[in-house]
Amino acid sequence: MTLPQPGPASDPIADLGALLGQLAGDQGEAAAASPPAAPPGTEPVYRNVEEFVATYLAHVVERRLAAGPTSGLNWCPRWWAHPEAISRLYALWRAWETLRVSDSQTGMSIWWRDHLDPHLAALAAEYGPFNRCTPDKHTEPRPLPVEPVPPEVLAQLPDANSL
Repeated sequence: MTLPQPGPASDPIADLGALLGQLAGDQGEAAAASPPAAPPGTEPVYRNVEEFVATYLAHVVERRLAAGPTSGLNWCPRWWAHPEAISRLYALWRAWETLRVSDSQTGMSIWWRDHLDPHLAALAAEYGPFNRCTPDKHTEPRPLPVEPVPPEVLAQLPDANSL
């Protein structure tokens, strides 16, 4: 997956739309709002990740929010402006839509245990994408520093011929 490259002329909304398209396995922007595949006759509950977060997740997750010296969940009101957050929340939405249909008995329990809990912990962690945000303030994400890989290093990799 190729993540959007921030730059002076970068449009964060378009970049995130492209990222969502990649997450959905499509190259076009239309994939950003397309619902996950469901069995025939089964419609998704939520049209897209934004609706899922705003209408469902924000209402069922009950955590004390961090604010100043108070401990609690780090959360950003502009969650969609953090590439890691949008990727994780998109995955949560897709897993939720799949498990509610494929396992009506224990699917939601599995979703909480195997999907929401680890993703929410990573998003809200001390070093997670929301670590510099508060419920009242968004801080722009900072990509990890990356230097170009020397060609002689790439040539040693097993898949060097496919590059």
